[in-house]
Amino acid sequence: MDYIGPVSSAVMAVIWIVYFQLFFFQYKRNNRPYLVIHHAQNENPDALCLLVNMGKETVHVQCVQVVLRTRAGEEKTLTVTEYRRVGADDSNVHQVLRQGPLQPGGYLVLGSFRNIILGRRSEDSDSDYLFEDIAAVEIRAAVVHGPSRYPVGVRRSFRLEHEGQTEIFPRNIHSEQLNRRRDRHEIRRWLESELCPERKGQSESDSSDQSG
Repeated sequence: MDYIGPVSSAVMAVIWIVYFQLFFFQYKRNNRPYLVIHHAQNENPDALCLLVNMGKETVHVQCVQVVLRTRAGEEKTLTVTEYRRVGADDSNVHQVLRQGPLQPGGYLVLGSFRNIILGRRSEDSDSDYLFEDIAAVEIRAAVVHGPSRYPVGVRRSFRLEHEGQTEIFPRNIHSEQLNRRRDRHEIRRWLESELCPERKGQSESDSSDQSG
């Protein structure tokens, strides 16, 4: 019966290892960033679009972009530059805050979908395209999440229908979270196209991973 003691110790060691692994995975899951691109008022293209920080950590928004796809099959990427930052307990939604972190529970008012798509040209009769030319739109953002070395991203796609009154519908009920290793290259590509850094690469010392 001398083997009972070592066997019991081994079993307890395995139980503790499994317990700590579960605790570690739960901790990582709870501290992952979670961002939501929200269409505030159903299918109305003049409704506001919000970028909401639903995670437990503060994030810093490095860029917000919109990818337009026309009926003719053309694609164009634009920068969303004018938005309002609103905290979880901030009742003054008209205060314009261009820089700084986005607190947990806070959100950015990106503007209406129509203005996001047309930008400053929404009042310009000589714009390159009409609102009715747009068939689909993707809104995406790259942020720095405190516990992570690398920027993470979020994106969500919508389709536009122009039968009669224009309406906009999400392609999915979820905002796609890009926070895994395989997503780093794409997020870096967004940032490099936005920031045009002198150096490009994958390491912090010679890349734009944390620049901006």
